[in-house]
Amino acid sequence: MLLRATSRRLTHVTRRTISSTRGEGVAGFKVMEVLHAANTMEASGADVLHMEVGQPSTPAPPTARRVAEAALSRDEALGYTSANGLPQVKERIAQWYLERHNSVVDPDRIVVTTGSSAGFILSFLALFDAGDRVGVPSTAYPCYRNVLRVLGVEPVSLAGDASNPRSGFGFPQPSDITSDLKGLILSSPSNPTGATLSADELQKLAETCSSKGVKFISDEIYHHIVYGDEKSASAVDLDGALVINSFSKYFSMTGWRIGWLVLPKNDPSLSGAIERLQQNLFINAPHVSQIAAAASFDDVESTLEGHVAVYDQNRKTVLNALAKMGVSPDHIAPCRGAFYVYVDLGAHGVTDAPALCHKLLKDTGVAITPGVDFEFDEAIGKRRVRVSYCGAPADVERAMGKLVEWWAAGKYK
Repeated sequence: MLLRATSRRLTHVTRRTISSTRGEGVAGFKVMEVLHAANTMEASGADVLHMEVGQPSTPAPPTARRVAEAALSRDEALGYTSANGLPQVKERIAQWYLERHNSVVDPDRIVVTTGSSAGFILSFLALFDAGDRVGVPSTAYPCYRNVLRVLGVEPVSLAGDASNPRSGFGFPQPSDITSDLKGLILSSPSNPTGATLSADELQKLAETCSSKGVKFISDEIYHHIVYGDEKSASAVDLDGALVINSFSKYFSMTGWRIGWLVLPKNDPSLSGAIERLQQNLFINAPHVSQIAAAASFDDVESTLEGHVAVYDQNRKTVLNALAKMGVSPDHIAPCRGAFYVYVDLGAHGVTDAPALCHKLLKDTGVAITPGVDFEFDEAIGKRRVRVSYCGAPADVERAMGKLVEWWAAGKYK
């Protein structure tokens, strides 16, 4: 009798998932939403050209793959490593800084992470408290502000101007850094703009941060994807700077989920905090990915520099297409690095970039990303789009041909 009564009562209970305020409030990563829509179309048999996500079409470097295959074929556990990474991986990363930047980096400053995404979380948790304010360029990688907000930290937009079609195409200036900020994060080369900082500009920003007690985080995951005479300036030698990097972009290892931090010099308190957070949150970066990552440096000259040459060819293809569409160079971000072209289409009457991207995908199978993902100011983002050009040249040419034809027919209106 009791069981019957209980069963009747249970039928009246409304079952629902209860999310935290934190979970409900976090913004989505719209690049991944566009990718999902494109993949759904592709699965149904549609011809889709992916220009929406920063996913190199090239596989991991050949030496990395061979070393990973060999490790997996051995009768070994490939279990937990030290929280901060295998010593030989940290030593190889340190050697990379000597080779590329003539910088002597103590391997003890290096923390191997589960991609740069884990690096952001570890850095933000170790450096900032809830209620702190952290400066972020007005046009920037969206996960900076989204993750900061989840952690109760306030991201502060620097150098945004809704009336300027070039707003956010550059970087914050030292004068934008105020002592009420607890931190500043930026990337050079930038996602989404491709803009770069010179060594002098980077140093001035870091010195200003240091003088005002502001923690400086330099996101360098697009390092060495630069064009012409551009150089990748690193903050690794700058006092107080924390560097985040990854094997995802230059090394074409996105799905391997492997990156690293270089901690500031002579800061044992921060080093200890990062290690304890790593132990509790991630344990360690994937063992096999660490082994492969260390081997990937062997393919820099034979493989990876060739990838950059292909990206440069693709970049020119995209810029030529935009010229055919009548887009002013003044409304295109100075894409000197990374593998994106970021463009403001407001002069052409575009006020709803998400709808434009949806229609372009539906009409042509070309997937690009609306700027709302990258902007503090949604109104600015609604007139902007990002085109990723890290795919195969034939695909980039075909996608741009479809875009030009679609645009010329006025279907974007």
